[in-house]
Amino acid sequence: MITMHPGEYLSAVYFDELGMTQTKLADHLKVSKSAVSRLLSGEADVSPEMAVRLSYVLDRSAESWMEMQSQYSIELAKEQLDRTTFVAISLPTSIQVGEEETA
Repeated sequence: MITMHPGEYLSAVYFDELGMTQTKLADHLKVSKSAVSRLLSGEADVSPEMAVRLSYVLDRSAESWMEMQSQYSIELAKEQLDRTTFVAISLPTSIQVGEEETA
């Protein structure tokens, strides 16, 4: 799966393809130009509030912006953490993860 930071997606789709400017997007989102700049450069993640703002302005759901951010963040964490340093906990087969016990 190809993951990209939402700011990279914004740059590729809305800036490169449509000729959007940081100032214009900032005005539409009702945020500072520096907030847009940080997002586009990947210095800032998409927050739930920004996801809603983007959904109102760019007609793409807030959930899709958050999902894009989540996928990117998880992939980044996987790259940064050395899996071999972790030891998995072995659960008894009688315990099914995600199922509740009944009394």
